[in-house]
Amino acid sequence: MRSGISVAEPYPRHWHEEYQFCFIQAGGGELFYRGAAHATPRESLFIVHPGEVHSNQTDVGCSFHSIYVHPELIRRLLLKLTDRKQCLPFFPDPMILDQDICADYKSLYAALANDETHLQTETIMLALLNKLVGRHAQDPFELTARRIEQVAVKKVREYIFDNHARNIRLKELARYADVSPFHLNHAFTRQIGMPPHAFQIQVRIANAKKLLRNGLSPASVASTTGFADQSHFIRHFKRLTKITPGDYVKTARTFNTKLNT
Repeated sequence: MRSGISVAEPYPRHWHEEYQFCFIQAGGGELFYRGAAHATPRESLFIVHPGEVHSNQTDVGCSFHSIYVHPELIRRLLLKLTDRKQCLPFFPDPMILDQDICADYKSLYAALANDETHLQTETIMLALLNKLVGRHAQDPFELTARRIEQVAVKKVREYIFDNHARNIRLKELARYADVSPFHLNHAFTRQIGMPPHAFQIQVRIANAKKLLRNGLSPASVASTTGFADQSHFIRHFKRLTKITPGDYVKTARTFNTKLNT
């Protein structure tokens, strides 16, 4: 990962071993790539293939953040999406102006920056790659269709309940259910109403409430329920309950006091 704010200095010709995904947050400039100049406006994403020489320049300054993904990881993700080996995707137009894809990229960058769970990060990466290849690759693949039985989703749901404090990976759940990660994510979302990573957070918060009512401190609750740290726990708790853990404890105590009077 790499980022810059109002960068005005040009980047000379260079190349990377990885795929580069670069999102332009503000300003803009030009990407010189494969013999052509490409405008890189605000709210755009560009992709540079491994080993391709390129350079960048700007007259107004450019704020950006980039993610570098090794080709072997792309191969593994494509295998999860299709259940078969695929050639590395080639994107003939490096500029992606598709705001749906840009939104997924921003979600992925935020998940990586905030040390979110492996499950959440991998789920976002699969969704992003699926849209990129399906909409913008030179040879888009056709996803294999596989019906996922309700019992498989039920097994995964129970597995998440039993292992909610662990940093579960999507491939672990898929292996447990004997389905591909991509199809598991879609089936789980369709049947439960949210993807596995969001469900895991909900389970963690539900258990956190019990622990808070039993007198554990927010720091202890964060550690026990699997959050990276206390601030990570509080952020998700407030997002889902609209109050802080401290306020929740006060409310629970007041409610119990009234019941007992």
